[in-house]
Amino acid sequence: MSTRSLLAVLCHIVLLPLLSVNIAGCSGNKCDSSEIEHIIRRYNHLVIQGYRNQDMNPMQEVTTEEQAHKLYHHMAALGEGQLRMESELKGIIFKKTDLRGNSDATVETEETWDFSHRKMATNEKYAEEKGFIYRMGYVLNKKDGRWMITQVNTISGTSTNTVIPWPRLDRKGNRVTPSRDNAKPANHP
Repeated sequence: MSTRSLLAVLCHIVLLPLLSVNIAGCSGNKCDSSEIEHIIRRYNHLVIQGYRNQDMNPMQEVTTEEQAHKLYHHMAALGEGQLRMESELKGIIFKKTDLRGNSDATVETEETWDFSHRKMATNEKYAEEKGFIYRMGYVLNKKDGRWMITQVNTISGTSTNTVIPWPRLDRKGNRVTPSRDNAKPANHP
């Protein structure tokens, strides 16, 4: 057998299996699940940046305009209270991914977050949570070959470490400090 023939046989033996792995290596659901997880991670990154920079416009990279508006309204409400939220995603576990057809998906995650609310004027911490566990639900649709988040729901939230609790406020929004005169024993109504 000539060197040329040997090389051709060797190419068939080595290259054909590699080509078929490359072509079939990304089956539809497996690739979609990976892409969906990437979109949700990107969403969370953009949420962190959006609250920090007080700009939710970049959210439209991964969400519908309607979903981005929901985040904008929450950010604006915090801003009206002269607060800014800073957060950090400490961990995310993808609990369940349900692909329905080629263009609809629902995902449930368990996400662990640290977040604080700071006064805009002084940057002083106003409230802080560490290790807050959210169970989240995401609805995604594939449009023009791209997955987009169309809805995000908080299924549950569990506080694990309240470092600075939210203060009690009076009707005018001033912090209420419990006085000894108004203090009641814990077991009396």
